[in-house]
Amino acid sequence: MKDSISKISFILNGKKGIVEVYYEANNSVSKSGFDLLDGIGFDVEMCIGYPTMRAYVKDYEGTGYYTASAWIQIITKKFFYSSKDSIPTQVVSEADVSDNMQKLGVPFFSFGYPAEIYDAPCNNLGRSASLEWIADTFFVTFPSRINNDTISYLLGFRWGYEESENAGSRKVKILPMEITDNMIWEEHLPLLKENFPSWKFE
Repeated sequence: MKDSISKISFILNGKKGIVEVYYEANNSVSKSGFDLLDGIGFDVEMCIGYPTMRAYVKDYEGTGYYTASAWIQIITKKFFYSSKDSIPTQVVSEADVSDNMQKLGVPFFSFGYPAEIYDAPCNNLGRSASLEWIADTFFVTFPSRINNDTISYLLGFRWGYEESENAGSRKVKILPMEITDNMIWEEHLPLLKENFPSWKFE
């Protein structure tokens, strides 16, 4: 995969901005931080070749409270239990949040002034023959009195990979990143509203 940098425009609190997305193959366990995870049950070196993604606000006209924002990420995993399957045996979609955030009912991958996001998936195949791993990543408003405590779409993009294993050999294919619109956000709203009923989404 050739490393890529994408720039996506947005408007937050009436002011214009640009999010920059770095999308590349993981070529270093120390650069991606996987060396911090050594001892989690598999060789972290196997994560070489999977995708990494970082997105942050490159330019924005606002400062201070204007910059309050967050990221929400929905992961869809399509498992194929046999190499002969033409359709997935199982499809699972879920909000990508830490265990503690999930227990607290918080839907955000990250939030801040402004927020940024980094992700580097690896080794999600399990006992399946192959897997399609898709992330829908959304830059959203951070709910407050400024916006009537509402989480709203600002921009989105999709990225991911396919992995399979044959005779003990793992194969990873990184999928191209694509910029998405609010229609994809709206497709995920039922999931978000069901799993995080204390929050207001639109």
